[in-house]
Amino acid sequence: MERRQRDIHTMAEQAGLSPVRYERKANRATLLCLAENGAERVFSISMGSRSDARGDLNELGAMKRFSRENALQTEPAHPDTKAPKKDYLAMLKATAPALDPVAFYRACEWLKGQKIVTFASLEALAQDASKHVGTTINVSDMKLVMTTLNVQEPALWHEPKDPQAILVRELSTIMKKLGETPSPAFDRLAASLLRA
Repeated sequence: MERRQRDIHTMAEQAGLSPVRYERKANRATLLCLAENGAERVFSISMGSRSDARGDLNELGAMKRFSRENALQTEPAHPDTKAPKKDYLAMLKATAPALDPVAFYRACEWLKGQKIVTFASLEALAQDASKHVGTTINVSDMKLVMTTLNVQEPALWHEPKDPQAILVRELSTIMKKLGETPSPAFDRLAASLLRA
């Protein structure tokens, strides 16, 4: 690792950011960084032979501001509200009516003829079932149909879709097999990419 690459990596870690990708562009060392909430931003410092201490300090300050602005919030943003806002999808699920026995039977019969692995997610399965049954089938209804027919969720529904998340998961597995301890920055990156 060259000196300026090491410098910008150290700055990112001091600011609480996870380094993602380093590049050299137009005599500048650039680093794509990941904040706790998953936000990304590119930072850069001079590759010049003379030290640019003021420029480095300015960029470190920008990194720290970006890290603060994109930190995971542990408390609600509005402490004056008594209850946190509910997820819109969760509210829809809670207010959707339960399936009547005829719709439930039709959903069961429809599911028997499906290859469940061809659906990208449980939500996609429920949406397609709704079209064929002729009534709205929410995710909890679909889970009940699957449980009734003893149909298991395919493993691919729980696989990460992001290529970076897949790479981080595989690297983590290899490091564990080799007995290596990942750096705190790698752990933060893995946590942000692999959270469900």
